[in-house]
Amino acid sequence: MPFKEGVGSEHEIFSQKGVITVELRAYWTILWRRIWLVALIVAVVGLYVGYQYYHLHKTPGALTAYNSGVTIQIGLQASAHASDPSYADNVTTSEVLADTLITSPILTSKEFDAQVSSQIGADMSQLKQEFGSGVDLGNWQDPAAIGGSLNYTRAHSLVSISATWPTPAGAKAIATAVGEVTTSSICTYLEYVVSKDVSCATTPNSTLPGVTAQIISNASNPSPVPGPSVNKITLLYVMLIVALFIGIALAFLADYLDDRIRGKDDATNLLHLPVFAEVPRPPTVGQPKTQAHSG
Repeated sequence: MPFKEGVGSEHEIFSQKGVITVELRAYWTILWRRIWLVALIVAVVGLYVGYQYYHLHKTPGALTAYNSGVTIQIGLQASAHASDPSYADNVTTSEVLADTLITSPILTSKEFDAQVSSQIGADMSQLKQEFGSGVDLGNWQDPAAIGGSLNYTRAHSLVSISATWPTPAGAKAIATAVGEVTTSSICTYLEYVVSKDVSCATTPNSTLPGVTAQIISNASNPSPVPGPSVNKITLLYVMLIVALFIGIALAFLADYLDDRIRGKDDATNLLHLPVFAEVPRPPTVGQPKTQAHSG
């Protein structure tokens, strides 16, 4: 009968739900029995995560850094004795020189970065006027740190150079100094005109134009950007979650390896026999025995 088949199906569903409920309770009992193991593993990992989190927040620029950029145009100086004053050739040469500036190790060289550091020291009075007498420039005297903070791109003869630094004043100071050093010493680093002149300017009798650089956009106001260690925060959260799962897995493993019988449920599962009687626990020392109530 359709009605009976429906009742049977409903009965099977309730039976399956009952089995699932019993299994979940058994799992929870095992987990609660070994909760100390889960708590221990999570606590140990949590202490490490907390220390790393505190260290990242105390390290300047680890989670939040600042970026400032300057745009420079690379060109050629006019020469009255140039053998080929073609505008197309000059444009092509300017683009090649701009590409050389960012593809060669000029901007990350020790000489260039040391000159940028010296220029920051020369600009210190202007920086104090803009950011106050207690201006924080970070480790601006380290040329290697300055070179590692620079990023650059090129569009035709325009070169955009940006500095990512732990402090806003330091980021703008580096970007400003990079622009000043590039415009004053570009020919020295590119060596397009071989000259003993300090300014590397084109001599009156030269037939080859000298390279020049012009600032198109001054150093921008520093803007906050994600620091180099911002991804570590997500990694720390993942470590906590993994520690929780490892603790739960170890709790079930420890219970599986434990062959002690703790109750009638363990005895039933182990022996596959029904329990007909159970010996009650002895009373705690110092407490009166519970008297049975007569019906």
